[in-house]
Amino acid sequence: MTSCVITGGIGCGKSSFCEKLRTHLEGRTTWFSADENAHSALDNPETIKIVSRLLGGDCCEMIEGRLHINRRRIREMVFHDSDARKKLESIVHPLVLRGLETQRIKARVAESELFLAEVPLHYEIGGTVSADLIIVVAASPAVQKRRLMERRGLDESIIEQMLRAQWPIEAKVERADVVIWNDGDHAALDAQVLTLARQHWPA
Repeated sequence: MTSCVITGGIGCGKSSFCEKLRTHLEGRTTWFSADENAHSALDNPETIKIVSRLLGGDCCEMIEGRLHINRRRIREMVFHDSDARKKLESIVHPLVLRGLETQRIKARVAESELFLAEVPLHYEIGGTVSADLIIVVAASPAVQKRRLMERRGLDESIIEQMLRAQWPIEAKVERADVVIWNDGDHAALDAQVLTLARQHWPA
């Protein structure tokens, strides 16, 4: 089984790339999404309690008698306060890495041909996820900012903080085995996905 990590910068279009690649490799691949896993982890009552204890009660809210993470508040906290971000990462990252390895084991048992893991912060967490191939989905900072404004409705100050919290995209590109440059339209991305699939995982 071949293992691959897909990473890149925020607003570079990793999700779009993964959706297109999934279509080409349907039936041959086990997928893992660090973002989806982290989202699920923050819905766990025990995790919520730990977050509340470390970051303060105002990062949570009571909805219909159940405690939930206030995701907007958390986002504001972690991008304004590096200590808060490190505390949250100390909770979430180990859970995500454990989930990834569990899914990798399931892929081996199921005799999947490929294990593809979307790990946005692969380099930020020290490149601790082992893989045979690292794919970086990249875009120019101007395109990153525009996408984040248009698709997430974020203001420029928050976007700047989010970009500073990650490795520069140039540093990720330098370390990549494969680079997908996603500054263009869907047709340009389609062409790169098709080329990648044919080169590395021919049918």
